[in-house]
Amino acid sequence: MKYKELNFNGETYTDQSSIETILKENNFYWLIDGEFENATIELKNNTILWDDGTWLNGNWKYGIWLGGTFHGVWENGIFEDGVFKGEWESGIDNTKTD
Repeated sequence: MKYKELNFNGETYTDQSSIETILKENNFYWLIDGEFENATIELKNNTILWDDGTWLNGNWKYGIWLGGTFHGVWENGIFEDGVFKGEWESGIDNTKTD
């Protein structure tokens, strides 16, 4: 299952058709094009917040990663927590402590 759930405007959606309609209406085609499974995501202030799931392949354009496992190309965004096994291009990695 690609999507577990999407939280948007105070509602929770669990069927793929409804989720992809909302993502398209908000121009998140890059997210739809990605290969992933069991995604729990939120759309807030025109930003994707990825709570959990596994990103298998594709380019992450921008958003906030809060948990889960990432494989793919990280183009930009904020990586807060989770397992990163991809290619890093740009963004903020908040998992590093110095």
